[in-house]
Amino acid sequence: MHSSAAGFEDAPEQRVPVDLAIQGTIPSWLAGVLYRTGPGTYHIPSSTNPSQSIDIQHWFDGLGMNHRFEIHPGSQRVSYSSRKSCEDFESDISKQGKIPMVSFGQQPDICQSIFRKFFTTFQQLASPIQPNDSPSGVNVSVTLSPDMPGWDKIIEGLPSEVKLHDHSGPRYLVAKTDADMLQLLDPLSLEPLASATYKTLDSRLDGQLSAAHSCRDKETDEFYNFSCKLGGRFPTYKVFRINGNGAVDIIAQIKDAPPSYLHSFAMTSKYVILAIWQAHIAGYGLSILYNQNIAQSIEKWKPNVDSLFYVIDKKNGGVIAKYKTPPFFCFHQINAYDDPGKDDIIIDMSVYKDHSVINSLYLDKLRTLSLENPTPIGRPRRFRLASVTTSPSRGKTARDAQVEFTLSPSESIELPTINPSNYHQPYRYAYGVNKSFSPGLEHTFADRIIKLDMQDAEGGGHKFWGVPGYTPSEPVFVPRPDGKAEDDGVVLSVVLDGNQGKSMLIILDAQNMEECARAEMKTVSPINFHGVWSQKRRSSAL
Repeated sequence: MHSSAAGFEDAPEQRVPVDLAIQGTIPSWLAGVLYRTGPGTYHIPSSTNPSQSIDIQHWFDGLGMNHRFEIHPGSQRVSYSSRKSCEDFESDISKQGKIPMVSFGQQPDICQSIFRKFFTTFQQLASPIQPNDSPSGVNVSVTLSPDMPGWDKIIEGLPSEVKLHDHSGPRYLVAKTDADMLQLLDPLSLEPLASATYKTLDSRLDGQLSAAHSCRDKETDEFYNFSCKLGGRFPTYKVFRINGNGAVDIIAQIKDAPPSYLHSFAMTSKYVILAIWQAHIAGYGLSILYNQNIAQSIEKWKPNVDSLFYVIDKKNGGVIAKYKTPPFFCFHQINAYDDPGKDDIIIDMSVYKDHSVINSLYLDKLRTLSLENPTPIGRPRRFRLASVTTSPSRGKTARDAQVEFTLSPSESIELPTINPSNYHQPYRYAYGVNKSFSPGLEHTFADRIIKLDMQDAEGGGHKFWGVPGYTPSEPVFVPRPDGKAEDDGVVLSVVLDGNQGKSMLIILDAQNMEECARAEMKTVSPINFHGVWSQKRRSSAL
């Protein structure tokens, strides 16, 4: 039986880099580091009762581990290392017998009285729990941003010995999640160096929620995200940017949208688009404190409540248009861009018919996948927001968004990526994980990688790569230096071989989706969330 269950269990660290066995030929031009982040620990022994453990229930709550795959220049060599990112947080769980703060899906003790739950809620309103100020006292392991701006003062306060590295990658990494927590990482050792919040960077960014997937303007190198502060009938979404000098500008405030769990947002060269899909948090957001998790706090699906798009002018600020569409749920945007020659915005997303996918990602289900208990994967959908600047209402009245197409389940995509040169620009190809639903492969989380042709989305010319029993992770596109075609490059994916019980780094030719090489591990690399590629560059000190 092919299974991806081993990818959702505890994994050992590999702090000292080891060389991996190479099969095939690595392209001679490919040199750099693939960083990956995601869960690596699910069972924490109790320090008060060694015979018991605290078991993580939801995939999104697994304790973080970061991974480093270095492809060395001029040789057929790949080295691998990994490190836990939240050892002090793990220690807190071990001592307290529970996750000591709000989680994504960990369900509290069912024996806890209603009175005690209300008492805890009001206690947290009066004195909110703050993240542990230890560098490893927070669990932040969803996305990674190399050299995120705004950290200069924090870096200046670090001990001198951690600022003397001389290497050819990023100066530092910042791990992010969907809450207001950030973690600074050493890009060589993966050691946590500091923890912070967006409020640490600017006191006005005082929301509890943010997007794990920020956006970066490749022309200006400005960093964009939002901060969502819960409370009152409507929350306040503050959409902000951080420039290269660390200065923060709040470019819009939205106060008429429901509180919602938003994992990502969209951006074009002109606009930021905040899509408020239906993952509304009950009780004006306060149910999170009562339930102590996000998953149980999301309202039941309401098929008659529209999802919304807020369009924000990047240059001048402010909401300039608002759109609505029948309800959907989403984790990831694929890409967005301004339609050349028109006053329209194109947004491509991986969408779900409702938010039930959140419950399908509890670990007891992921470890026992079957035909009766599959993991749904989102379907690509293209939205068109027409005539953006001709709206006379400045975003007060919502117009209808147009749906240009929604692809079939066989063309589903999750964890989507594209050539980074085409983010926020017109593009053709997208890569992501896909599920074939082939007989015998029903026990895998995803069993192949898809290459979507978005210019001929309904033409059926998509390409796939997969091997029975293999579970791929998010594919990362690496362009060939001086390559001319959009798909001239390779796709990297860490793949679990469920037959042999070990993982490997797969390198695919991004044009024909054929395997170039693989770097084989001797152990299982846990199925994680997201990664980032860092090209080799000249030495720079942290």
